[in-house]
Amino acid sequence: ALEACKDAGLVRSIGVSNFNRKQLELILNAPGLKYKPVCNQVECHIFHNQTKLLEFCKSKDIVLVGYSVLGSSRVEGWIDQNSPHVLEDPVLNEVAKKVGRSAAQVAMRYLLQRGIVVLAKSFTAERIKQNFQLFDFQLSAEDMKRLDGINKNMRYLSIDNWKESPKYPYDDEY
Repeated sequence: ALEACKDAGLVRSIGVSNFNRKQLELILNAPGLKYKPVCNQVECHIFHNQTKLLEFCKSKDIVLVGYSVLGSSRVEGWIDQNSPHVLEDPVLNEVAKKVGRSAAQVAMRYLLQRGIVVLAKSFTAERIKQNFQLFDFQLSAEDMKRLDGINKNMRYLSIDNWKESPKYPYDDEY
């Protein structure tokens, strides 16, 4: 159906969300595939840096797009309230202090330097402005390696967390 939409000029590109390597391989190896996905949008942050999936996507010219790049909203019933806060990580904050940036800017710059498209949201004007100030600095190889070491392969968002809560936490905002 998506290929028909592309053929009809209704979409420019086809992307997927939350696909793992095996699921991507199923699509890429599908008989008669006309258009491979150009991107895969997944949860990605310093605690879940998606290194293996990123390498696979790059090898197939699929762009990895990260959501929840600063962790996730701490809405009760949506994520484990005992999970660590990305922006409170001591290594992240040490690097941020060293380069004179906020922890959020460093967390996003880390992903950008790895070739990941960063999706971040904020309702605060000052934070939105800061979220755009990522292109006038670089993290050193040493800092990148330190940030790589933060990875815990830890997801904030899990379908199991939503089983108890049938309503998306921001339904009333849209």
